[in-house]
Amino acid sequence: MISVLNKSPRLGRGFAAISLAVAIGLSAPISVFAQDAREGIVARTPQQKSETEQSAAEKAQNQTQQNPITQPLALSPDVSSQRVGVDENNKQLLTLQEVIALALQNNLDIEQFRQSVQIAQYNLFSLYGFYDVTSGTETGFRNSITPSANIFSGADTSGAFSNKTLYYNFTTSQQIQRTGANYLIEFDNSRTKTSSIASTLNPQYSNTLTLTFIQPLMRNFSIDANRRAIQVGKKSLDLSDSQFRQTVINIINSVQRAYWDLVFAIDAEKIARDNVRLARQQLENNQKMVEAGTLAPIELRSTEAQLEQNKGNVIVALQGITTAENALKGLVLKDPNDKMWNAVLIPTDKPDLAQATFNLQESSALALKNRPELDQLRLQSEQKDIDIKFYKNQLKPQLDFIGIYTNSGLAGSPTPQLDNDGKPVLDDNGNPVLKKVNPQFIGGYGQSIKNLFGQDFRTYQVGVRISFPWRNRAAEANYGRTLAEAKQLDARQRQMVQDVQIEVRNALQAVEAARMRFEAARAGVIAADAQYKGEQERFRAGLSQNFLVLQRQTDFAVARSNELRALTDYNKAIADLQRVTGMTLVSNNVQVQALPEKDNK
Repeated sequence: MISVLNKSPRLGRGFAAISLAVAIGLSAPISVFAQDAREGIVARTPQQKSETEQSAAEKAQNQTQQNPITQPLALSPDVSSQRVGVDENNKQLLTLQEVIALALQNNLDIEQFRQSVQIAQYNLFSLYGFYDVTSGTETGFRNSITPSANIFSGADTSGAFSNKTLYYNFTTSQQIQRTGANYLIEFDNSRTKTSSIASTLNPQYSNTLTLTFIQPLMRNFSIDANRRAIQVGKKSLDLSDSQFRQTVINIINSVQRAYWDLVFAIDAEKIARDNVRLARQQLENNQKMVEAGTLAPIELRSTEAQLEQNKGNVIVALQGITTAENALKGLVLKDPNDKMWNAVLIPTDKPDLAQATFNLQESSALALKNRPELDQLRLQSEQKDIDIKFYKNQLKPQLDFIGIYTNSGLAGSPTPQLDNDGKPVLDDNGNPVLKKVNPQFIGGYGQSIKNLFGQDFRTYQVGVRISFPWRNRAAEANYGRTLAEAKQLDARQRQMVQDVQIEVRNALQAVEAARMRFEAARAGVIAADAQYKGEQERFRAGLSQNFLVLQRQTDFAVARSNELRALTDYNKAIADLQRVTGMTLVSNNVQVQALPEKDNK
């Protein structure tokens, strides 16, 4: 048979190797017969026949060892668990709650939004500054020389007189928030020393207290530009809080998904290593069967190839761990130099099949109540209502009530009477005769203040002031634009309600689909395990092939991976359901507290 195979060049090497292996397993007399056929029929002693059989066996063994098909391959080393940039000795055990806490504490998006809320708060606080009481003072000295041709001006012979005045004035004003009114209090004080001979008091102290009050009666009465800005600012602050909550929800959802992805990647790597172990066991069993002569050596090659392929799957799984781990670290770490970047993250929570208790109606109601996006649209709609109210008010004419109250005080030292020559008139005792002045006005600054608050010299003034454009096109355009924007926002809100309901339906379906996938995958694992073990038994009994055993082994690994993926997807779907129903914060025991509002009083 060997000679025939050797003379048939058309036959393949694989068939020759199999036939060679079969020839090696034949009994000795057939080997002797083959030797006799080559050398001729010659009588041999039993000893010579034994030596001939031994020589033929050694030759066949040498041929087998030199055949590359039957030679064992140089297998690659086992895949190390070492990964780039990770210290295997630095392990960090983390629960899902701990990871969420780290993310909320360190996430850069959270930090940015936290500052945005503070900015909105300070912007609102600054608007109240419009109603702060404002006080001012002015102090100075004025020296003036005034020419005059009037004989009653008191000018001297040069035709001029001088005034030296020291003044100190005070003002206080405020805009009243409730009614849009404003008031101005002016308190003016002066001390004047003059060279005019016509003055009866020199130096003279004068005081004036004036209160001006203006109250809008139509436009800007119920709302004005600044009150509109404050009301819109309050809604903007609420809007920032809602956007902050939405950001927190999205980050928690991202952390949940990244956490479960890392759990899946770690377990997938374990499955891949288990598959390597099974392939190695199969290779060892096959080697024993080849040594026992019950399995062709060619079967070792397919098992070795499967082993190397499984090692490659471990490498891919390690890459998946690194990718998932870095994604999670990116969500919870804000410092690129943080030591946790070099740590091995080990999630301690495992995915489970917790049953979702919400039905479609309950989930939709929760979503419409808790979704921050709907809350934001509601706040934007309320802002538009404020704008509508303001621009409608601006269509009215400007009608203001004006009230002015003035009170004056005066005092000083009487000046002497002068004769025709401009000299002081003296009495019998040689003292200057003073001009006749009301005793109420004689005195210094204190007497002037006393006269001021005596309210003997007061002035009242009341009236109204009205103004209006013949065509108020700017106000009409603003009012019309705001109405259109409000209708547009209402359409967006109705569209958002529909989108939210669609998301709820999809999320519930995703949860249910993932649950059913897990149940199917779990049954698939049981079936694949039974098939694999049964195929092994059939193979050991000689009723199956090595190829089928390896195929069942691969199917078992795929089934385990599918089960793990389905369970992971179920937990991710639960996290998504929490997000679309607005229950993420409650479900994860997270409270978002608004910043304390600053005192605006």
